[in-house]
Amino acid sequence: MRIGIISAMPSELEYVLENIDVEKIHDKKMNHFFIGNYEEIELICVVCGVGKVNAAVYTQLLIDNYEPDYVINIGIAGGLGERVKTLDLVVGSSYRHHDVNIEQTENLFPNQHSFLANNNLFELIKMKIPSVHDGVMTSGESFIADKKEKEFIKHNFQSISVDMETSSIAHCCYLNEVPFIALRCISDLADDKANDSYENFEIKASNLVGKNLLNVLDGFKIISNEWVD
Repeated sequence: MRIGIISAMPSELEYVLENIDVEKIHDKKMNHFFIGNYEEIELICVVCGVGKVNAAVYTQLLIDNYEPDYVINIGIAGGLGERVKTLDLVVGSSYRHHDVNIEQTENLFPNQHSFLANNNLFELIKMKIPSVHDGVMTSGESFIADKKEKEFIKHNFQSISVDMETSSIAHCCYLNEVPFIALRCISDLADDKANDSYENFEIKASNLVGKNLLNVLDGFKIISNEWVD
């Protein structure tokens, strides 16, 4: 079994790389792909860089070169929902671009206004992390640190979190028919205090999501053998 793990920043992947057996590092297209093992699962890990374009490029490279059975995005995010607090974990049930016109997403290829999480992965994370929040994750090409922008995204997309990569990775996986899920930890509340909160909680939130990902992967191979796609 092979799982692709993708994050935007090195800090978001650091905990995982420190706690798996990294066997090889492949240099491809100005980046590094870390090949390792955890619980008899081959992991292909890559830091894609910030933003939707970078995320799409390296997700496609990951899929083309390594053909993962699943792709998982981990990292930090801004919290939008009333019930979501700093350092809470969130898992996406679906993923949407908040910086693209909704009619455009529906009327132009691939005619999807949202991209759904893989249900097996979604239910596994809910089981392994009982405290996790679930809902719509949104992404756009800018860091949200403004109350008005936050309220616009929350109102128009009913989203619980906002970041700069997840919807693009989900979009790419949809086109390649690769099962996808995103697990993130809230580093800030996407408001006027977001920059300070982000600086204070980036490392702690990143380590927390990495630790919980490895918890999800414990016994994953046995559990997934029982899934019916």
